Amino acid sequence: MSDEQPLETNPSSGGAPMHGNDQPEFNEIEVLTQEAQDALARATAADVEEDDDDEDDDDEEDDDDDDDDDDDDDDDDDDDEDFVANLPPFLRHRVEKLKDLDKERDAIRDGYLKERAVLENKFADLYKPLYEQRRSIISSTNVVEDQTDDYGEEIAGVPGFWTGAMENIETIEELITERDNECLGYLEDIRCNEFEDCLGFTLEFEFKVNPFFKNKVLTKKYDVPNLLIDDEPILKNVIGCDIEWKDDNCLTHRSITKKQRNKKGQIRHVNKREKLESFFHFFCPPKLPSMDEMDEEQADAIEEAFDHDYDVAQSFRKYIVPKGVLWFTGEAMTSELEGIYENGESLLSPKDFFKYGGSTRWKSFPKTSGGIRRTRMQAELN
Repeated sequence: MSDEQPLETNPSSGGAPMHGNDQPEFNEIEVLTQEAQDALARATAADVEEDDDDEDDDDEEDDDDDDDDDDDDDDDDDDDEDFVANLPPFLRHRVEKLKDLDKERDAIRDGYLKERAVLENKFADLYKPLYEQRRSIISSTNVVEDQTDDYGEEIAGVPGFWTGAMENIETIEELITERDNECLGYLEDIRCNEFEDCLGFTLEFEFKVNPFFKNKVLTKKYDVPNLLIDDEPILKNVIGCDIEWKDDNCLTHRSITKKQRNKKGQIRHVNKREKLESFFHFFCPPKLPSMDEMDEEQADAIEEAFDHDYDVAQSFRKYIVPKGVLWFTGEAMTSELEGIYENGESLLSPKDFFKYGGSTRWKSFPKTSGGIRRTRMQAELN
């Protein structure tokens, strides 16, 4: 039997024998790094074990879901503290310093958001006179001699302005029915008033006196704490308004009478309220049911409803209110579609515009010479 000791293998040379003079020299920094890695591994392992314990506890307490949610939040905070506490002193000190830097950054960002809110309000005030002039032109009741169409009928203001603009954004257009069009013809102005702290906004729809409802202004309010931040919106609250419908002119519901036969064969007439498709449901936001009564499928449906509702609101806030005339003429669409303009000129002449009934007949437009039908395009929201 040989007294020869087995040679260590050198991984860096593909497993070749490693002789004494080939032993690697670990400097102090490398040793320190290895210790740090071991410490992090121990801290992570401890964190995982605590998570496993929490999961076991949750399985044993299925009947106390609300209490478990509160406990989970506390556990998360404790886990974060335990993770830092399990770090070696030299790393814990550095992590705490990093957390302090993060807090300082948050403080600076808070200052930025406050200053930005002031700036937003300043320029919103500068926009208001322009919007007032726009409203005056659109809803003007004054008629001069040259304000007639080809049939000699007098035209005041810009008929169908807001309806035409709304129908060129698919997110909004898909909500409008034929029955809504007549009512929307009385719409004088659409405004968006940002909160002073810019943590939300209110949409206002001002109507002329009309045969459909008594309200002068319909409103929709959104509380969005992160409105100035380019993140997914956090809807804190959404508040609509009650529409005071006039007799027999409600566009959202109708009363129907149905016959019912009881067990004795007797027939009775029952009045029921049937929901109708209408844009005016927009002023009655989705309602969030109790979490105890909601399953996963219902939760997904509610989330989708709120997402779509907010998309519609942002279509008004970001597109219709600031650029209404360009959505009325369709120019806002052309900036998004390639091939709509040739040689700097619109492929749709003013003659064709009125031939097809103005901006409320976009679907009827013929194909352009480039083979692209001028259709409504859904506005992409950030």
